[in-house]
Amino acid sequence: MADEQQIPAHPDEPEILSPEDEIVQLTANWKRTAADFENYKKRKEAETREVLEFAKQVTVMKLMPTLQSLEQVLTYAPKDDKYKDWLTGLRATIQQLEKTMEELGVVKIKTVGEPFDPTHHEAVEETPGDVGKVLKELQPGFMLNGAVIIPAKVAVGKAKIN
Repeated sequence: MADEQQIPAHPDEPEILSPEDEIVQLTANWKRTAADFENYKKRKEAETREVLEFAKQVTVMKLMPTLQSLEQVLTYAPKDDKYKDWLTGLRATIQQLEKTMEELGVVKIKTVGEPFDPTHHEAVEETPGDVGKVLKELQPGFMLNGAVIIPAKVAVGKAKIN
């Protein structure tokens, strides 16, 4: 009967472990807790990156109309010499905003001379010229982290009708 396990005299009494068994059990508990904590840290880091990415996307989406409006102003800006300094300042402001957008991951969509791509371009006009090619950019388009956030509005070439 030496092989039989000892049953505590009272069921409420905790099982008494040998010091070696207790060390093994405590070490296993410590390792499990350490692994749980590492997993927690990784989850929190991923959540933080996700929140920052979302905040960046929101910021970009809020600033894009301003950049587009400023670029549109240049299209209709007066050509008089008296506005030369004003236009220089406006161009510098646009360049600064474009640089900031690039740092946030925004990329301007290539247009003129490129094949028309409906996932990147919105055809708003057809013009006689190279069929299927973008001939003119009417409004710039932008991508953020590889995804189109604003398609470029373009004029596309069509075949000449005789």
